[in-house]
Amino acid sequence: MSKTLIITLATIVLVLLASAAAFFTLAAFAGEHGRCGRPSPAELRQAADKAYGAKLEKLARCEQQGVSR
Repeated sequence: MSKTLIITLATIVLVLLASAAAFFTLAAFAGEHGRCGRPSPAELRQAADKAYGAKLEKLARCEQQGVSR
């Protein structure tokens, strides 16, 4: 009877440890999404500007030229 009790307690402890590890792993992944931040109204206005796409293209070209050098 004592072997059965020890095996049962060991199983419960292992399940609790595994669930705690899973919880902390999921919490860490969920916390990563909070690091993205929120855009300011000025950034949203800039992205809505019609010339914003051209600015991004120019920036991308400048970065590509800098890498190829």
